[in-house]
Amino acid sequence: MYPYIHIVIPSYMAMALAGGFLAICFLYFRLGKFGIPFSTFIFMLFWCIVGGAAGSKVLFAATQIPWLLEHLTLENALWLIPRSGFVFYGGLFGVLFTICILTRKNHELRDKVFQFSAPAMPLFHAFGRIGCFLAGCCYGRELEEPFFLGGLEMRRVPVQLIEATAELLLFFILLAAERKKQGVDLLKIYLVAYAVLRFADEFLRDDAVRGIYFGISTAQWISLAVVLYYTARFLKHRKRFSLLD
Repeated sequence: MYPYIHIVIPSYMAMALAGGFLAICFLYFRLGKFGIPFSTFIFMLFWCIVGGAAGSKVLFAATQIPWLLEHLTLENALWLIPRSGFVFYGGLFGVLFTICILTRKNHELRDKVFQFSAPAMPLFHAFGRIGCFLAGCCYGRELEEPFFLGGLEMRRVPVQLIEATAELLLFFILLAAERKKQGVDLLKIYLVAYAVLRFADEFLRDDAVRGIYFGISTAQWISLAVVLYYTARFLKHRKRFSLLD
């Protein structure tokens, strides 16, 4: 007889599923506000999950190319992507790219979907970062003097919890910005704010698996690219309006 069924669920997966569930519920209750049909939502959600997972694995695999070159075998080359982990930036841009493909003939819907989904991104990621803390990955630098947090002895900077807290704060900031000013670009606010946050907190991390190039990590290079992109767009708009004056 087996009166009990014991199931072991990896902590990272549990938190990612919890974050994903809350994000999907949050988006569901926003459908009416943005006038997005439920069928469209489900269709785009499915392909965004596929695109996000693919982008996440591809970017992680890209950071492992130096390792692959040192251990180049046919087996390692074939299994590089399937055996790779997940990287948030890869997943994020995988989702954004998928949305662009799905709305390539309807730019109005694209803008609406970006506004609709932007706050859900930090909400989901906050739970993912808690999962990282529980799993012991993406760990911070070693502390000279350990301290206690909620009864747990911290021997490293809890960078995962710091980022999770900042992500939740960013979620509420996006909601506040949406209520305060109609038409504000929530995706731009999110991408720039997260890029600044990620660039800063990467200095607190101590895991080199994410890829370090010229002294900074892959995520920091991407963060710099995001900030430079939006800075260039701002300067271009400013120049164009000054010419019209």
